[in-house]
Amino acid sequence: MSLFVFSFQTTAQLNIQAIDVAGDSISKGFNAVSSAPCPNTDQEQYNWITGDTHGADFCSAGSENVFSIVERLECDLQTNIFTPFPNHAASGARMLSDFLIQANNIKTYLNTQPGQRMAAVFLGHNDNCSGTLTKTNASCSSTDLDPNNYCRTKNDSFEREFRKGLDVLMSVPNTRIAVAAPVRVSQLCNFGTKSSCQVPASCQFLWSNVSICTSLTKDCSPARIADTYTTMKAYRDILKSVSAEYALIPDGGTSRAILIGGEMVGGSTKAAGVNFIYSDAAWFYRFKAEQLSCCDCFHPSAVGQDTLGRIFKNGLACTPIQACCRDTGDALVDGKCAARQIKRITYNGFF
Repeated sequence: MSLFVFSFQTTAQLNIQAIDVAGDSISKGFNAVSSAPCPNTDQEQYNWITGDTHGADFCSAGSENVFSIVERLECDLQTNIFTPFPNHAASGARMLSDFLIQANNIKTYLNTQPGQRMAAVFLGHNDNCSGTLTKTNASCSSTDLDPNNYCRTKNDSFEREFRKGLDVLMSVPNTRIAVAAPVRVSQLCNFGTKSSCQVPASCQFLWSNVSICTSLTKDCSPARIADTYTTMKAYRDILKSVSAEYALIPDGGTSRAILIGGEMVGGSTKAAGVNFIYSDAAWFYRFKAEQLSCCDCFHPSAVGQDTLGRIFKNGLACTPIQACCRDTGDALVDGKCAARQIKRITYNGFF
Protein backbone atom coordinates (compact mmCIF):
# COMPACT_ATOMS: atom_id res chain seq x y z
CA MET A 1 0.00 0.00 0.00
CA SER A 2 2.73 2.47 0.95
CA LEU A 3 4.73 1.61 -2.18
CA PHE A 4 1.67 2.24 -4.35
CA VAL A 5 1.03 5.61 -2.71
CA PHE A 6 4.68 6.61 -3.07
CA SER A 7 4.75 5.60 -6.74
CA PHE A 8 1.51 7.45 -7.48
CA GLN A 9 2.59 10.62 -5.71
CA THR A 10 6.05 10.64 -7.25
CA THR A 11 4.64 10.18 -10.75
CA ALA A 12 2.16 13.00 -10.18
CA GLN A 13 4.93 15.29 -9.00
CA LEU A 14 7.31 14.52 -11.86
CA ASN A 15 4.60 15.04 -14.47
CA ILE A 16 3.79 18.59 -13.35
CA GLN A 17 5.44 21.06 -15.70
CA ALA A 18 3.52 24.28 -15.04
CA ILE A 19 2.23 25.79 -11.79
CA ASP A 20 0.16 28.87 -11.06
CA VAL A 21 -1.74 30.16 -8.02
CA ALA A 22 -4.87 32.11 -7.20
CA GLY A 23 -4.24 33.86 -3.92
CA ASP A 24 -3.63 37.00 -1.90
CA SER A 25 -0.63 38.72 -0.32
CA ILE A 26 0.47 35.53 1.42
CA SER A 27 1.13 33.99 -2.00
CA LYS A 28 3.01 37.13 -3.11
CA GLY A 29 5.43 37.02 -0.16
CA PHE A 30 4.35 40.43 1.19
CA ASN A 31 6.68 41.60 3.99
CA ALA A 32 8.36 38.21 4.23
CA VAL A 33 11.61 39.98 5.17
CA SER A 34 11.06 40.19 8.89
CA SER A 35 13.45 42.97 9.84
CA ALA A 36 13.84 46.72 9.56
CA PRO A 37 13.73 48.51 7.22
CA CYS A 38 10.45 46.85 6.30
CA PRO A 39 9.74 46.61 2.56
CA ASN A 40 5.94 46.92 2.92
CA THR A 41 5.58 45.43 -0.53
CA ASP A 42 5.35 42.09 -2.34
CA GLN A 43 8.51 39.99 -2.21
CA GLU A 44 7.53 37.32 -4.65
CA GLN A 45 10.83 35.45 -4.46
CA TYR A 46 9.89 34.55 -0.87
CA ASN A 47 6.49 33.05 -1.64
CA TRP A 48 5.66 29.49 -0.62
CA ILE A 49 4.69 28.12 -4.04
CA THR A 50 6.46 29.67 -7.08
CA GLY A 51 9.63 31.21 -5.61
CA ASP A 52 12.61 29.78 -7.51
CA THR A 53 15.99 30.96 -6.21
CA HIS A 54 17.97 27.74 -5.69
CA GLY A 55 20.28 28.24 -8.67
CA ALA A 56 22.22 25.13 -9.64
CA ASP A 57 21.69 23.45 -6.25
CA PHE A 58 18.30 21.85 -6.80
CA CYS A 59 17.76 20.89 -3.18
CA SER A 60 18.67 24.31 -1.79
CA ALA A 61 16.07 26.78 -0.55
CA GLY A 62 18.07 29.66 -2.01
CA SER A 63 19.44 32.74 -0.30
CA GLU A 64 16.09 33.76 1.21
CA ASN A 65 15.65 30.32 2.88
CA VAL A 66 12.18 29.66 1.55
CA PHE A 67 12.00 26.17 0.04
CA SER A 68 8.97 26.65 -2.19
CA ILE A 69 6.83 23.96 -3.79
CA VAL A 70 8.47 24.63 -7.15
CA GLU A 71 11.91 24.19 -5.61
CA ARG A 72 10.82 21.05 -3.76
CA LEU A 73 9.52 19.55 -7.01
CA GLU A 74 12.74 20.46 -8.83
CA CYS A 75 14.68 18.84 -5.99
CA ASP A 76 12.70 15.63 -6.56
CA LEU A 77 13.34 15.84 -10.30
CA GLN A 78 16.93 17.13 -10.06
CA THR A 79 16.36 19.52 -12.93
CA ASN A 80 14.59 22.76 -13.72
CA ILE A 81 10.97 22.42 -14.73
CA PHE A 82 11.21 23.92 -18.18
CA THR A 83 8.27 26.34 -18.15
CA PRO A 84 8.23 29.74 -16.42
CA PHE A 85 6.31 30.26 -13.19
CA PRO A 86 3.87 33.15 -13.21
CA ASN A 87 2.03 33.94 -10.00
CA HIS A 88 -1.44 35.35 -10.52
CA ALA A 89 -2.09 35.98 -6.82
CA ALA A 90 -2.51 39.63 -5.81
CA SER A 91 -2.14 41.43 -2.52
CA GLY A 92 -5.54 42.31 -1.12
CA ALA A 93 -7.34 39.71 -3.22
CA ARG A 94 -10.63 38.29 -2.02
CA MET A 95 -12.61 35.26 -3.12
CA LEU A 96 -15.53 37.63 -3.66
CA SER A 97 -13.97 40.01 -6.14
CA ASP A 98 -10.80 38.40 -7.47
CA PHE A 99 -10.93 34.62 -7.78
CA LEU A 100 -12.81 34.56 -11.08
CA ILE A 101 -10.37 37.08 -12.60
CA GLN A 102 -7.36 35.13 -11.34
CA ALA A 103 -8.85 31.83 -12.53
CA ASN A 104 -9.23 33.21 -16.05
CA ASN A 105 -5.63 34.48 -16.02
CA ILE A 106 -4.44 31.08 -14.83
CA LYS A 107 -6.47 29.36 -17.54
CA THR A 108 -4.89 31.56 -20.22
CA TYR A 109 -1.41 30.67 -19.01
CA LEU A 110 -1.90 26.96 -18.36
CA ASN A 111 -3.60 26.35 -21.69
CA THR A 112 -0.31 27.30 -23.40
CA GLN A 113 1.74 24.82 -21.35
CA PRO A 114 2.40 21.15 -22.09
CA GLY A 115 2.11 18.23 -19.74
CA GLN A 116 0.50 18.02 -16.34
CA ARG A 117 -0.38 21.36 -14.75
CA MET A 118 -1.30 22.53 -11.28
CA ALA A 119 -3.51 25.44 -10.22
CA ALA A 120 -3.48 26.20 -6.50
CA VAL A 121 -6.22 28.18 -4.72
CA PHE A 122 -5.41 29.87 -1.39
CA LEU A 123 -7.98 32.59 -0.69
CA GLY A 124 -10.41 33.75 1.99
CA HIS A 125 -8.22 35.73 4.40
CA ASN A 126 -9.20 39.13 3.02
CA ASP A 127 -12.88 38.22 2.79
CA ASN A 128 -12.64 38.29 6.57
CA CYS A 129 -9.94 40.92 7.15
CA SER A 130 -11.33 43.61 4.88
CA GLY A 131 -14.25 43.89 7.27
CA THR A 132 -15.22 47.02 9.18
CA LEU A 133 -14.32 47.88 12.76
CA THR A 134 -17.92 47.70 13.95
CA LYS A 135 -19.82 44.44 13.73
CA THR A 136 -23.21 45.91 12.88
CA ASN A 137 -23.51 48.38 10.02
CA ALA A 138 -26.54 50.16 8.61
CA SER A 139 -25.29 49.31 5.14
CA CYS A 140 -22.25 47.82 3.43
CA SER A 141 -20.78 48.73 0.06
CA SER A 142 -22.30 45.64 -1.57
CA THR A 143 -25.20 43.26 -1.01
CA ASP A 144 -22.58 40.48 -1.01
CA LEU A 145 -21.29 41.81 2.32
CA ASP A 146 -22.92 41.01 5.65
CA PRO A 147 -24.14 44.08 7.59
CA ASN A 148 -24.35 41.96 10.74
CA ASN A 149 -20.80 40.60 10.47
CA TYR A 150 -18.40 43.51 9.96
CA CYS A 151 -19.37 43.78 6.26
CA ARG A 152 -17.43 40.60 5.58
CA THR A 153 -18.18 38.44 2.54
CA LYS A 154 -21.41 36.53 3.02
CA ASN A 155 -21.09 32.75 3.01
CA ASP A 156 -23.34 32.23 -0.02
CA SER A 157 -21.50 34.93 -1.98
CA PHE A 158 -18.18 33.31 -1.06
CA GLU A 159 -19.43 29.95 -2.31
CA ARG A 160 -20.88 31.44 -5.49
CA GLU A 161 -17.56 33.00 -6.50
CA PHE A 162 -15.63 29.86 -5.54
CA ARG A 163 -17.83 27.79 -7.82
CA LYS A 164 -17.42 30.28 -10.67
CA GLY A 165 -13.63 30.10 -10.44
CA LEU A 166 -13.58 26.30 -10.23
CA ASP A 167 -15.76 26.11 -13.34
CA VAL A 168 -13.06 28.07 -15.19
CA LEU A 169 -10.10 26.09 -13.85
CA MET A 170 -11.63 22.67 -14.51
CA SER A 171 -11.91 23.51 -18.20
CA VAL A 172 -8.10 23.25 -18.52
CA PRO A 173 -7.12 19.65 -19.38
CA ASN A 174 -4.60 17.67 -17.35
CA THR A 175 -4.70 20.03 -14.38
CA ARG A 176 -4.49 19.30 -10.69
CA ILE A 177 -6.65 21.88 -8.89
CA ALA A 178 -5.22 22.13 -5.39
CA VAL A 179 -7.52 23.94 -2.95
CA ALA A 180 -6.11 25.02 0.41
CA ALA A 181 -8.11 25.83 3.51
CA PRO A 182 -7.22 29.30 4.79
CA VAL A 183 -4.96 29.98 7.73
CA ARG A 184 -6.88 30.33 10.99
CA VAL A 185 -6.51 34.12 11.08
CA SER A 186 -7.73 34.39 14.66
CA GLN A 187 -4.42 32.85 15.77
CA LEU A 188 -2.93 36.32 15.28
CA CYS A 189 -4.21 37.23 18.72
CA ASN A 190 -1.70 34.81 20.26
CA PHE A 191 1.08 37.19 19.23
CA GLY A 192 0.02 40.58 20.52
CA THR A 193 3.10 40.80 22.75
CA LYS A 194 5.52 40.03 19.90
CA SER A 195 7.82 42.96 19.14
CA SER A 196 7.16 44.87 15.95
CA CYS A 197 10.12 46.00 13.85
CA GLN A 198 7.93 48.57 12.08
CA VAL A 199 7.47 50.59 15.28
CA PRO A 200 9.32 50.28 18.61
CA ALA A 201 6.39 48.62 20.31
CA SER A 202 4.33 45.42 20.39
CA CYS A 203 2.25 43.91 17.61
CA GLN A 204 -0.89 44.83 19.54
CA PHE A 205 0.22 48.47 19.58
CA LEU A 206 0.78 48.33 15.82
CA TRP A 207 -2.58 46.67 15.21
CA SER A 208 -4.35 49.21 17.40
CA ASN A 209 -2.97 52.13 15.42
CA VAL A 210 -2.85 50.78 11.87
CA SER A 211 -5.64 49.15 9.90
CA ILE A 212 -4.43 45.54 9.72
CA CYS A 213 -7.36 43.11 9.88
CA THR A 214 -8.89 45.65 12.22
CA SER A 215 -12.17 43.76 12.72
CA LEU A 216 -10.06 41.26 14.68
CA THR A 217 -6.90 42.95 15.87
CA LYS A 218 -8.16 46.36 17.03
CA ASP A 219 -8.30 44.94 20.54
CA CYS A 220 -8.35 41.13 20.06
CA SER A 221 -11.40 40.98 22.29
CA PRO A 222 -13.04 37.60 22.96
CA ALA A 223 -15.98 38.63 20.76
CA ARG A 224 -13.72 39.60 17.82
CA ILE A 225 -11.75 36.36 18.11
CA ALA A 226 -14.94 34.28 18.19
CA ASP A 227 -16.48 36.15 15.24
CA THR A 228 -13.33 35.79 13.13
CA TYR A 229 -13.01 32.11 13.92
CA THR A 230 -16.68 31.49 13.06
CA THR A 231 -16.37 33.39 9.79
CA MET A 232 -13.16 31.67 8.71
CA LYS A 233 -14.46 28.24 9.65
CA ALA A 234 -17.53 28.82 7.49
CA TYR A 235 -15.27 29.72 4.55
CA ARG A 236 -13.12 26.66 5.20
CA ASP A 237 -16.16 24.37 5.33
CA ILE A 238 -17.38 25.76 1.99
CA LEU A 239 -13.98 25.19 0.37
CA LYS A 240 -13.89 21.62 1.67
CA SER A 241 -17.42 20.60 0.72
CA VAL A 242 -17.46 22.22 -2.73
CA SER A 243 -14.02 20.79 -3.59
CA ALA A 244 -15.29 17.33 -2.66
CA GLU A 245 -18.36 17.85 -4.87
CA TYR A 246 -16.26 18.91 -7.87
CA ALA A 247 -13.83 16.02 -7.33
CA LEU A 248 -16.69 13.59 -8.04
CA ILE A 249 -17.49 15.09 -11.46
CA PRO A 250 -16.24 12.67 -14.16
CA ASP A 251 -14.25 13.77 -17.18
CA GLY A 252 -16.74 15.30 -19.59
CA GLY A 253 -19.30 15.76 -16.82
CA THR A 254 -20.75 19.09 -15.78
CA SER A 255 -20.83 20.96 -12.50
CA ARG A 256 -24.14 21.17 -10.70
CA ALA A 257 -26.30 24.14 -11.65
CA ILE A 258 -27.23 25.92 -8.44
CA LEU A 259 -28.89 29.18 -7.46
CA ILE A 260 -26.68 30.74 -4.78
CA GLY A 261 -25.88 34.27 -3.74
CA GLY A 262 -28.58 35.57 -6.05
CA GLU A 263 -27.11 34.00 -9.19
CA MET A 264 -27.40 30.74 -11.08
CA VAL A 265 -23.95 29.18 -11.46
CA GLY A 266 -22.58 25.86 -12.63
CA GLY A 267 -23.16 23.78 -15.74
CA SER A 268 -19.52 23.90 -16.91
CA THR A 269 -17.74 20.89 -18.38
CA LYS A 270 -14.83 19.18 -16.67
CA ALA A 271 -11.93 18.61 -19.07
CA ALA A 272 -10.06 15.33 -19.39
CA GLY A 273 -7.35 14.69 -16.83
CA VAL A 274 -8.57 17.24 -14.28
CA ASN A 275 -8.39 16.20 -10.64
CA PHE A 276 -9.09 18.01 -7.40
CA ILE A 277 -7.23 17.80 -4.13
CA TYR A 278 -8.13 19.66 -0.95
CA SER A 279 -5.75 20.36 1.94
CA ASP A 280 -6.64 21.26 5.53
CA ALA A 281 -2.97 21.62 6.47
CA ALA A 282 -2.94 25.41 6.86
CA TRP A 283 -6.18 25.38 8.86
CA PHE A 284 -4.88 22.97 11.49
CA TYR A 285 -1.30 24.22 11.63
CA ARG A 286 -0.42 25.91 14.94
CA PHE A 287 1.73 28.90 14.02
CA LYS A 288 4.66 30.17 16.08
CA ALA A 289 5.81 33.73 16.69
CA GLU A 290 8.86 33.48 14.44
CA GLN A 291 6.61 32.50 11.52
CA LEU A 292 4.89 35.90 11.67
CA SER A 293 6.53 38.91 10.02
CA CYS A 294 7.52 41.54 12.58
CA CYS A 295 6.95 44.18 9.90
CA ASP A 296 3.15 44.04 10.04
CA CYS A 297 2.48 41.21 12.51
CA PHE A 298 0.12 39.73 9.94
CA HIS A 299 1.90 38.15 6.98
CA PRO A 300 4.14 35.08 7.16
CA SER A 301 7.84 35.72 7.64
CA ALA A 302 10.34 33.83 5.50
CA VAL A 303 10.15 31.07 8.13
CA GLY A 304 6.38 31.07 7.80
CA GLN A 305 6.53 30.98 4.01
CA ASP A 306 8.94 28.04 4.18
CA THR A 307 6.54 26.28 6.55
CA LEU A 308 3.65 26.71 4.12
CA GLY A 309 5.79 25.28 1.31
CA ARG A 310 6.57 22.26 3.47
CA ILE A 311 3.06 21.46 4.68
CA PHE A 312 1.47 22.00 1.27
CA LYS A 313 4.07 19.78 -0.37
CA ASN A 314 4.39 17.04 2.25
CA GLY A 315 1.27 17.40 4.39
CA LEU A 316 0.96 18.11 8.11
CA ALA A 317 1.66 15.43 10.70
CA CYS A 318 0.21 16.19 14.11
CA THR A 319 1.88 14.47 17.05
CA PRO A 320 2.31 15.06 20.79
CA ILE A 321 5.53 16.92 19.87
CA GLN A 322 4.06 18.85 16.91
CA ALA A 323 0.64 19.75 18.30
CA CYS A 324 -1.98 21.10 15.90
CA CYS A 325 -5.13 23.17 16.28
CA ARG A 326 -8.39 21.37 16.78
CA ASP A 327 -12.06 22.17 16.37
CA THR A 328 -14.15 21.51 19.45
CA GLY A 329 -16.98 23.97 18.96
CA ASP A 330 -15.58 26.52 21.41
CA ALA A 331 -14.94 29.44 19.06
CA LEU A 332 -12.83 31.49 21.47
CA VAL A 333 -10.54 28.64 22.49
CA ASP A 334 -10.26 27.18 19.00
CA GLY A 335 -9.94 30.58 17.37
CA LYS A 336 -6.68 31.20 19.18
CA CYS A 337 -5.69 27.56 18.73
CA ALA A 338 -5.43 27.14 22.48
CA ALA A 339 -7.24 23.81 22.23
CA ARG A 340 -4.43 21.69 20.85
CA GLN A 341 -4.76 18.46 18.90
CA ILE A 342 -2.08 16.06 20.17
CA LYS A 343 -3.58 12.91 18.69
CA ARG A 344 -1.51 11.50 15.85
CA ILE A 345 -3.21 12.52 12.64
CA THR A 346 -2.04 13.61 9.20
CA TYR A 347 -3.55 16.24 6.90
CA ASN A 348 -2.51 15.87 3.26
CA GLY A 349 -0.81 18.54 1.21
CA PHE A 350 -1.18 18.88 -2.54
CA PHE A 351 0.63 15.64 -3.45
